[in-house]
Amino acid sequence: MKVFILAPMCRQSGGAELAHQMCNAINELTNVPAKMCYVDCGAPFDKALCVDADAPVAYEIYKTSHTTDFSELDTEDSIVVFPEALTLSMPYVKKARKALWWMSVDNYIDSTHENNFGFIKENVDLHLFQSVYAQNYVESKAPQARGMYLSDYINEAHGKFLYPAELRQNIALYNPAKGYEEIKPFIESQNWLKWIPLKGLDVPRMVLIMQSSKVYVDFGEHPGKDRIPREAAANGCCVITNKKGAAANDEDVPIPGKYKFKCPSQEMNDVGKLLHEICDNFKEHQEEFESYRIMIHGEKEKFEKDVKAFVKYFS
Repeated sequence: MKVFILAPMCRQSGGAELAHQMCNAINELTNVPAKMCYVDCGAPFDKALCVDADAPVAYEIYKTSHTTDFSELDTEDSIVVFPEALTLSMPYVKKARKALWWMSVDNYIDSTHENNFGFIKENVDLHLFQSVYAQNYVESKAPQARGMYLSDYINEAHGKFLYPAELRQNIALYNPAKGYEEIKPFIESQNWLKWIPLKGLDVPRMVLIMQSSKVYVDFGEHPGKDRIPREAAANGCCVITNKKGAAANDEDVPIPGKYKFKCPSQEMNDVGKLLHEICDNFKEHQEEFESYRIMIHGEKEKFEKDVKAFVKYFS
C-alpha cells in the first residue's frame, strides 16, 4: 500500500500545509510510504495531476517527496487523498481507492454547486473531516458514508511563550483576505485601536505581531476549523468571531459565547464595548481562553493518532 496526497502546486494555504503535514506524519509514524501529488489547477483535469513542482519553502520542514508518474499513483494498491477543492479530478483516477478530506465545506459548495456529490457518494471509500462542521455536512448529505475525524495542527512556533499581558499593546488583528467588508465598519468606528492586517507575514513575524497584540477579530466565513484564530489564541490573543460556518459550534471554535456574535453589523455597540473591556482588563479576558489554548496545544498529538487510524483503516 502507498498513499498520495493531492495539493495545488506552489500554493501556501491552510489546506496545502495540512496536506504536507499528513504526508510527513504517515512517513514518520507508519511503515506505509506517502508522497505528495501536485496539481496544476490551470490545466485541463486530465493533465492536471502529478506535475513536477517543488514544495513551498515554508513546507520544506515536512520533508515530503512528490510523484510525477500518474501510473505510479493510479494503482489498486494506492490510496489517493483528495481535498474537497479538487474533487473534479476524481473521475480521472480509475484504479486507486479514494479518500476525500473535507477541509473547507463552503469552498466546495461555491466551486462545484454540489453538482458532483452523487459521484462522490458512489466513489469515495472514506471521508475525512477536518471539522465537526464538515462532519455534520457530509452526514446530512450522505448518512451512510464512511468517515473519520482528521483535523490538523498549527505550526509549533506558535504559543511557545506568552508575552506578558502588561506589555501588550491595544492592537486588534484581522485577516484582510476574508470578511473585510464585515470588519471595515469596526476599523472605522473603533479607531482608538490600532488595526493591523495579517498579510504577507512569515511565521516568525506572525508570532511576533500576535504576541504584541490583544485581540484577533474574524467576521469572515469559517468554512472549516480555521488556523489563524487558533494561532492568535495560542499566542495569547483574545479571539472574537461571528457564528458563521464552523464558528457556530463549540467543538470547532470552543471559546466562551460572549466572544461570538451572530450578526456583528447589528451588534456594533456590543462588539465595541467588548473590545474596550478586553483592552482595559486584558489579563482577565486572556485567562478565559486558557482551555482553548490547551486544546490547541494538544492538536498535534491527536492528529498523529488520527493519521495512524487512517492508515489502519486501509491496511
